[in-house]
Amino acid sequence: MRNRTLLSSVLAASILLAGCSAVAVDRSFDRVQLAVDERTDAGPEWPTTAEARRRIDERVAELLTQPLDAEGAVAIALVNNRDLRAEYARVGFAEASFIQAGVLDNPGFSAGVGFPDSPPSITRLDFGLTLNVLQWLITPARKDIAAVQLDAEVLSVASVVLETATETRLVFLDLQGAENMSAVLREIAVASEVSHEFARRVHDAGNLSDLALANERALYEQSRIEYARSLADVAEKHERLSTQLGLWGTQTDWTIEDRLPEIPPQEPDLADLESLAIHQRLDLAAAAKDVEAVAKAAGLQRDWRYLLSAEVGANTERDTDGQWVFGPSLSVEIPIFNQRQGQIARLESALLAAEARLEGLAIGVRSDVRRLRDRLFAQRYEAEQYRDTIVPLRERITALTQEQYNFMLVDTFDLLAAKRESIAAYREYLDSIKRYWEIRARLEEAVGGRLPIVTSPDTRSTAPIEPAPKNTHVGVPAVHDHGGH
Repeated sequence: MRNRTLLSSVLAASILLAGCSAVAVDRSFDRVQLAVDERTDAGPEWPTTAEARRRIDERVAELLTQPLDAEGAVAIALVNNRDLRAEYARVGFAEASFIQAGVLDNPGFSAGVGFPDSPPSITRLDFGLTLNVLQWLITPARKDIAAVQLDAEVLSVASVVLETATETRLVFLDLQGAENMSAVLREIAVASEVSHEFARRVHDAGNLSDLALANERALYEQSRIEYARSLADVAEKHERLSTQLGLWGTQTDWTIEDRLPEIPPQEPDLADLESLAIHQRLDLAAAAKDVEAVAKAAGLQRDWRYLLSAEVGANTERDTDGQWVFGPSLSVEIPIFNQRQGQIARLESALLAAEARLEGLAIGVRSDVRRLRDRLFAQRYEAEQYRDTIVPLRERITALTQEQYNFMLVDTFDLLAAKRESIAAYREYLDSIKRYWEIRARLEEAVGGRLPIVTSPDTRSTAPIEPAPKNTHVGVPAVHDHGGH
């Protein structure tokens, strides 16, 4: 009777614990959200239910009703990018490991039957209940290690979120720059078309050689090709951004803002950025947590290596004479040969590797910050030179050429060439602005979040970069086709 009572208690406890085993997989995801919110304006969401996915779809649809800016694109990517949702599941895996580390090992139950071959003829019965008590004792240490591993995974996933935000900004800039460049190439094609048309008329009047006309047509046809290529480039980058944002079907019918943002008046200090990166980079924090987890695991293995398989329990036995015998039991491994040497050596090597990775990552972070900031200053100088010197100078040359044309000191070809050069300079200016913002996005990624806001007595700001105006009479992609020339 007593044995049946013991067995019933064990089964009842197992059923009770099984009924409490359901755990929300996104229980720790709010920690990812908090880490990201401190470093960027957009927040990630992990939709684990149909209702959550429906809310995200509604929010995405609302954002797509207006032309997207870079921050709007990032906001969509962090909740709708499918690869990122797969990364979010890593938090659920780490949470499951943390829960499992706090679950006690099940006790073992054994039963045996012995049949005597001579009187007395009572069947021999024995029952045992054992428990690895050392596993119970080290449960707090196991939970501590699992908690550190969960921290590392949360930080690592949050770092991936920030990387996705940077990649989204870069893809958005690619598309924005491609659309602006396409508008400029359209203007170049227009200028080439006008020049070629004028050359054809002069040639027909007998005042232009065949060679000069051929050169004008070559320039015109080349400009048409470049414009057609730019349209294909815009379409490709549109699809890349749609994929980055997790959009498909009717969702892909969206537009973006058609101007590049202005350059800030001043850049932050290099020393501050290095310090900020060391304290703010989530992958560095995750690597430090990896070191801590491996160190704790190595310490646990060293401290308990002789007793990790010790078991205690209770045993009851009915002998052939019908008498029941009760008593405790103990099972201890004798560590003569296997003293966990291999496991300890493996963990110590893993600790050395984790420390080296952390140090190497920190060195690389500092180097990336210095390198990108130097590139940012160089690119800033280039963009300002185009804005303040080259583009105004080309506009001045065009204006002076127009004056000379009005007084018949230069011909139409000189004037059209000056206009083409002016448009080409503006094209290079747009490209320099785009490269500036690409480098700045990479610098923010290297720093691990937003760059500090710098106030300066210099209140001059760059005007927003407007796309080149479009001429409605130009075809797509064939500007105009003058057959037979």
